[in-house]
Amino acid sequence: MGLFGKKKKKKSEESAYQWMTVDEALLLSEGKGKGSVSNPKKLASDLKEQLENAQRIEKDTAFEYDAIRKHMSDIQRFEALPDKAKAKIKDISNNLTGYEKQRQDYQQGNRLISAENYKNMELYADELPEKLKTMEDQERYLMLVKNDMRQLEGEKGSLTYEKDEAAKKKSFLIKFSRICVLAVLTVCILFVVLSVYTGKNMLLPIMVTVAIVCVYAAYFVVTMKECDNTVRRADVMLKRCVELSNKVKIKYVNTANTLDYTYEKYKCNSHQELRYLWQNYLKEKEEEKKYIKNTGLLAACRENLTETLREYGFEMPEIWGYQAEVFYDGKLMREFRNVLEERHRKLKAQLEFNAKQKASIEAEIEAFSAKYPEYKNLS
Repeated sequence: MGLFGKKKKKKSEESAYQWMTVDEALLLSEGKGKGSVSNPKKLASDLKEQLENAQRIEKDTAFEYDAIRKHMSDIQRFEALPDKAKAKIKDISNNLTGYEKQRQDYQQGNRLISAENYKNMELYADELPEKLKTMEDQERYLMLVKNDMRQLEGEKGSLTYEKDEAAKKKSFLIKFSRICVLAVLTVCILFVVLSVYTGKNMLLPIMVTVAIVCVYAAYFVVTMKECDNTVRRADVMLKRCVELSNKVKIKYVNTANTLDYTYEKYKCNSHQELRYLWQNYLKEKEEEKKYIKNTGLLAACRENLTETLREYGFEMPEIWGYQAEVFYDGKLMREFRNVLEERHRKLKAQLEFNAKQKASIEAEIEAFSAKYPEYKNLS
């Protein structure tokens, strides 16, 4: 309870002295006020702080007031210049504003590629033009290899089908021939039996049957030989297709692996995408060069304006380089002058008010120093 009571009492005293005037403080020190001054040292410190604050505000306000005055003086000086001098300043100011707009357009413009892609293109800028051609050739070769593989697979399928058909035909002829042999034997036996029982001559039917068998036998031999040749030829072609397919697959895998590595390196999925990134990188690079050139031209133009204004006796030639548009835009000039005049009035009133406050504080300090001579060096 005692602890909080002390804190409250201390806070109460500080609050009482915070807005106390010197007269009130003197009355308190003489016992004529609400109490007596128990800490003149603190009061002296507060008065000194008030004076320093008033001096600082006066200095800052005076600086701003002088800047406004110089601005207004420069405007009057510009309006009093001959037409030729005005035209020169307007021309330089117009160019300066144009360079500033170009700079802003570049800074605010949307990037064509990401910062990461730009950095990557910058890293491999020397090798990319040649690499683009190599990638295009590799992708074209990969497409050709794919087509070759498809053709080989198609040829393998065709040869396999032809071989299977020949084998099926051969198997069918063998089975059919067995049936034909049994049928011929049966017919011949039938002719013999009929010849014995009827006494008729069956030589002619038998000879016809034998002739048919001979023709079929010739067809069988020729067809079987053709089927064997087809199977052998298909086996040879299939073996060759397999060899070629293996070679093509090796080339395909090697080329595909090379392209995969290239895609990963340049952060793209095809040479078309890489070409797009490269072309946009070149555009951004060109814009960057223009920006650098613009920066140089902007600085030179601003320096030219500064030197020109200095020659004509302007008080703030360096400042006008950052608000040059007011020189060639009459509306902006009028608006700017109105703003300056308004600020000038406000700052003047503030200076007068600050002067009164400072005088009041100095009077209070003088009265306090008379009462307490040991604190006479406050100001």
